[in-house]
Amino acid sequence: MSQQRIPRPQWPLLTVLFLGVIAIATLGFVLANPLGSSPEEQREQRYVEAIVGSPDRVNPLFAPLNEADADLASLVFSGLTRLGPEGRVLPDLAESWVISEDGLAYTFNLRRDVIWHTGAAFTAEDALFTYELLADPDLPSDSRLGQLWRQVSCNAPDEFTLLCELAEPFAPFLSFTSIGLLPKHVLEGMTAVEIFGSPFNQKPVGTGPFRLPTLNEAEAILRANPTYYGERPAIDEIEFRFFPNPSTAAAALSRGEVQGLLLGPSASQEDFDLLTSTGGLRAYTSNRTRILMLFLNNSQPPFDDKPLREAVALSVNVDHIISELLGGRAVRADSPIVPGTWAYNPQLEPRPHDLDAARELLEEAGWKMTDDGVRQKDGKELRISLMTDQDPLRIAIAQMVANQLAEVGIQVAVTPQDSDLSREFLAPRQYQAAIFGWDPGPDPDPYPVWHSSQVEPPDSGNIAGYQSEDADRIIEEARLTTDLDKRQTLYYTFQQMFYEDVPSVLLYYPAFTYFVAEEVQNIELGTLFLTSSRFANATQWSTGESPELLDD
Repeated sequence: MSQQRIPRPQWPLLTVLFLGVIAIATLGFVLANPLGSSPEEQREQRYVEAIVGSPDRVNPLFAPLNEADADLASLVFSGLTRLGPEGRVLPDLAESWVISEDGLAYTFNLRRDVIWHTGAAFTAEDALFTYELLADPDLPSDSRLGQLWRQVSCNAPDEFTLLCELAEPFAPFLSFTSIGLLPKHVLEGMTAVEIFGSPFNQKPVGTGPFRLPTLNEAEAILRANPTYYGERPAIDEIEFRFFPNPSTAAAALSRGEVQGLLLGPSASQEDFDLLTSTGGLRAYTSNRTRILMLFLNNSQPPFDDKPLREAVALSVNVDHIISELLGGRAVRADSPIVPGTWAYNPQLEPRPHDLDAARELLEEAGWKMTDDGVRQKDGKELRISLMTDQDPLRIAIAQMVANQLAEVGIQVAVTPQDSDLSREFLAPRQYQAAIFGWDPGPDPDPYPVWHSSQVEPPDSGNIAGYQSEDADRIIEEARLTTDLDKRQTLYYTFQQMFYEDVPSVLLYYPAFTYFVAEEVQNIELGTLFLTSSRFANATQWSTGESPELLDD
């Protein structure tokens, strides 16, 4: 994470950029002390943030479908656990837990001082109710949630104890218990589909640090929860104002109408430049857990040949892609495990951009240069089809990759697809190379994408067709152990294996910048597992005196 201060003559602001299916549980608030108030006559402290988009269903079940919903849900709801800045699992509604020696049983000891926003007491029955909804096959949400929770059996030995049993050991399980829990006494008797259309989603009831008394198309008003079991919010009120696009939100921030805005890759360079040149802002930057990759199909020629894959990796100039196409707003990816998380190996050496070394590898592998600039081997030209979707940025990246590979004699035809790229081409591995993204979620577990068992249907998650017995063994062992230090060591080893085998070419992790009023202090940004991760330590934020916001 980096921070930059930009002086502004009017009123101060703070900027923050964050890093990767689960609502954040430890959430926070921002403080504002208007000018003109004496210590004896302090007004309520408020914070106003611009949100791009609009809420639909403020509910942890559906928050993965809408970032505005996830932002609100992260402040209204709590989970059994929460994610720390590096993705380590910390207590929340569960004050502690015990894992059986075989890794199959998790016993959670719940807090006894938690009250729902309605005043009802929180118990283990609420957790059971939520997890049953998540396991509902008809749940209209991220399908990965249901796949996980249908393999978990939970029961409540008493009001403040929850026992969850797994069909097989699964070390990432605790990170998935950070999803916000729902009140059984409010929603009992309703199916997941019925809850999807319920008024509850506009008037949610949680256990989090804020309540949501006002929600409409223009704004959301959150009030500090006076019965919150954790560190009470220092700020009394948070207001979210909704904007249709980054440009209108950035303009509002530059005019002093709001105090904060998170800018991501979809924002234009003009929007970013506007806020960078607006005085009085601090810019915090961090990356999301998403990774954009140049996937190579290892299961068929020509990329079943490791030297060719390595030559491609040496030829792709990722730094140039980031600077020219993303304005520098991305973090180069040198590992399939995201930097800033506990499993990332900081000692991993980045692969250099080296055209001479790439040409040498191609020559040694039998790919000889011809007069027309296309390499040949055994009478076959080295011509590659590079697929992507219709996203303009990905098309531009694909074309730049094609131009770079042409420098070493690899001719690439970029073929954007109108149909579902993943389902139609990648999952059945009917492609040679593709620009595509991957989000590992709240845990760095590489099993779904890089274990050889995921090559065949119905899984088909290993779209690169990567096959390595050694890597399989490491990934399996890391999935089975609940010893975090041991898992970290195993993942360090896997990252080195990935580097040597070059199953695909890693490009970048998208970077985010969060602009917030300068008077807001104590912001600590970790990896962005979701964009709502920016509120992870908000209960610790504070602010000095600041002038009134301008009217919008």
